[in-house]
Amino acid sequence: MAAYTPNNPPYPAYRATAKGSFAEDSTIRRWPIIIDSAITEVKEAMDEMSPHGPEYIEGKEILKGIDTLKDEILKDKPLRLIHDDETDAESWNSNLRAHFPFATWFSGTWLFNECYMYRRLRECFCITTYWKDFDPFARQKIATFRSSYTSVFALARKMPELIKPMDKEEWKFVYHELIQVCLWGNATDLSLLTNMTEEDIKRLQATEKHRLEEQRKFIVVDHIDKLWEQIETLENGKIEFVLDNSGFEVFVDLVLADWLIQTKKASQVIFNCKTIPWFVSDVMPKDVPILFESCLDPTFFPVDTKRTTEDVEALEKMVRRWQQYVQEGQLIIRSHPFWCSGLSYWYLKSDAPGLYNDMHSSDLVIFKGDLNYRKLVFCCDWPVTTPFEEAIGKDMANFTSIVSLRTNKADPIVGLKEGQREEIEKEATYNEWRCSGKYAVVEYNKGHKK
Repeated sequence: MAAYTPNNPPYPAYRATAKGSFAEDSTIRRWPIIIDSAITEVKEAMDEMSPHGPEYIEGKEILKGIDTLKDEILKDKPLRLIHDDETDAESWNSNLRAHFPFATWFSGTWLFNECYMYRRLRECFCITTYWKDFDPFARQKIATFRSSYTSVFALARKMPELIKPMDKEEWKFVYHELIQVCLWGNATDLSLLTNMTEEDIKRLQATEKHRLEEQRKFIVVDHIDKLWEQIETLENGKIEFVLDNSGFEVFVDLVLADWLIQTKKASQVIFNCKTIPWFVSDVMPKDVPILFESCLDPTFFPVDTKRTTEDVEALEKMVRRWQQYVQEGQLIIRSHPFWCSGLSYWYLKSDAPGLYNDMHSSDLVIFKGDLNYRKLVFCCDWPVTTPFEEAIGKDMANFTSIVSLRTNKADPIVGLKEGQREEIEKEATYNEWRCSGKYAVVEYNKGHKK
């Protein structure tokens, strides 16, 4: 690994300098839209304030800072150091000095720059007195979860059947269903929803057996059965999730965690969250109790004539059980600054050794979503047939058993069979199968603990 650096991965990094690339499109189109949405949220919050109050005055300074950030991106200016005194600022600045001293918004790696953009956005708020805890994406997260009510109630209604005593073959059937629900729940990524229609999202949130069977043909690397071989043998294990999106996705993560605890496959499940507002919809620790409260609020979800009293009661019973898990330490919600760095997970052991060693003791770590996949495989242009174990690097291969549940929303992909790419591209364009979220991977590595 010594020859590789964050700016020099094993294969060419994706960069916005590549004309027509998804990285370029993200930089010049998608990021400004995300920044504009943050501006709108600040302005709407300011509308509720006195124009002469200190909060309003700070809001005006925040808007100037965000406008400056947007201007820097569009004019491809150099990446500057972080100017706040948050605990991760020196780590960011150390990496900027060491690996990206001359990088611009286009020439730096797409992975580092995209993470840096969210960290710079955070700077605009954390240097203030009154806006430190403001989440410019909070309302979007809540609104998107509210729109997922059909699938929320369907899962709540189904859950008692999924956790009742069963034989091994029945458990395996339930596992297959839940792992796909957990996979396709990753569709609700607010930083990328512009690529998907409402019908696409509803299709990917489907929980019916026949729809999941149809969806499985879109999983281009499918290690679902390999993963079952390990989960089947677990008894009161320790399982971790490195979470991605809040709302419906973390709801289905909770459903899977519930099933693992109820079946005694796990005695403890740990949810690893982000420390700051991140990639629009990513889970922060505060988002989990907000989800609980939303589900228990009878006025939160839209009125649906198909919903029964039994559906509402089933959801309440399930969420109360989740709250009890948290109270009793069976479900731990935590965060760590490393998840909001700009680094590949090849650097987890060197840059966050305490976190690495703690997670090393887990029986299984489930990495959710596209960004976690990009970070696992260093977000570079690997040959698509590269084995997953090779692409995640030696430290992660020796880490513990891991699985990546990811709907494909960016270029990097590994683990395909010889000739598979050509077969896929007979049916789908490059952007459709690698960047649209309509295809997916379930990639598993058993791990070689040392």
